[in-house]
Amino acid sequence: MAERKRGAAKTASVWLTPPVRQPGPPGLSRDRIVRTAVELLDAEGLQALSMRRVAARLGAGHMSLYWHVTTKGALLELALDEVFGEVVAPPEDLPWDEQLRALAGSLRAMFGRHRWAARLIGEYLNIGPNALRMTDTALRVMNGSGLAPDQTDSAAALVLEYVCGFATAETRMIENAATTERDGESAPDEGFAEVSDAVRSGLTEFASLRELAGRDIGTATQIRDRNFAFGLQCIIAGLRSLATPDQTST
Repeated sequence: MAERKRGAAKTASVWLTPPVRQPGPPGLSRDRIVRTAVELLDAEGLQALSMRRVAARLGAGHMSLYWHVTTKGALLELALDEVFGEVVAPPEDLPWDEQLRALAGSLRAMFGRHRWAARLIGEYLNIGPNALRMTDTALRVMNGSGLAPDQTDSAAALVLEYVCGFATAETRMIENAATTERDGESAPDEGFAEVSDAVRSGLTEFASLRELAGRDIGTATQIRDRNFAFGLQCIIAGLRSLATPDQTST
């Protein structure tokens, strides 16, 4: 059975397809295949994933995987939902804004552990059990924010999409920096300092940028952390301004 390439015709979602119920070879299960795929993706990235590579890690013939997962695309969708399961639901006794920060931080941290996952955002419907659980948590948090009932779903989507978008850009920057380091150039934060020095020397006509470049704004990692926190704070402030105080949870 030939592997279907990403971008080729495919079903809307693996979660809308009845699971394979035929008995497969002993020792294999869909869960085990998915966990092995996640390990391979973490180690070598999206380009390395194939049914043959996963089968080799399992010590099985690659055709045996098709008893449980019908295509490479289905395997990627399953792997994405698997890592969504690492997103931790915040304690419900916290104020809603602290819950939102905790949920957003946990989602961003997950993307940091599984950098390939950010590149799959938008390719699938994200209706697996773990993705739905995360969305349900975001809705629960927003239900305690004081927003009108017809605003909570948009607010939850806003926060999740902010984190996914930030993580996508962050992943690309980190991967590009890692590639530069492998090529014998500076480590990511050292490379950022070199770029800053080079840019600073050429800012003669850009007064605001020149003033910014003259400050100690930290390493690339510190800047990303600060930007993420600030963006999230702006979202929370905006949501709070729309809330009805007597409907806000503690």
